[in-house]
Amino acid sequence: MMALWWCRVALVGLIVIQPLWFGWIDPPEVIAPIAAVIITTLPLLLVAPGVWRLNPRSLVIAGVLLLFYFCLAVMEAWVSPASRAPAIAQLLLIGVYFTALPAVRRRRRHSD
Repeated sequence: MMALWWCRVALVGLIVIQPLWFGWIDPPEVIAPIAAVIITTLPLLLVAPGVWRLNPRSLVIAGVLLLFYFCLAVMEAWVSPASRAPAIAQLLLIGVYFTALPAVRRRRRHSD
């Protein structure tokens, strides 16, 4: 159960990073920063209640969603020096999430 707690921590960290990154640290030039913050934060907020309750289906859906965030972070870390620090932080949080995610299967097996 402790491992699944790390899924919560990682998701909260990702929700905090998005507004900081796209609203303050390195706002995009093509669209309004508030639009970028909404586009990047809203999907995480939508899965947050299920992840917080440690619902296995929500945890997996959030994991699939985080694949897109992983791709974005790799791209930004590679291309933009101003975004490198928040992108690496995002990569680390996604790594924590995916490392803790197999506990969903173990928890489900033990509860049967």
